[in-house]
Amino acid sequence: MYILLIGYLYVIGMMAIASGSLALGGFFIVVLGILPTWLILWLKRAGQIKSAERQAERAREGEQTAVDRNEGQNTP
Repeated sequence: MYILLIGYLYVIGMMAIASGSLALGGFFIVVLGILPTWLILWLKRAGQIKSAERQAERAREGEQTAVDRNEGQNTP
């Protein structure tokens, strides 16, 4: 994933350099480089956060069921 992103940014950087105008090069960098990169990284990180929350919830549920089983064994 990251190697594709690095390659994409390289191509956009070369387009910006070859554009011939500082304003057009800046436009390429911002619109075609920074914004899509930020969006991709933000979506990827959001998925990682949701996955970690689900995993933590499963761990809490697992601990709760283990406690419930232990309580059931301790009662006479």
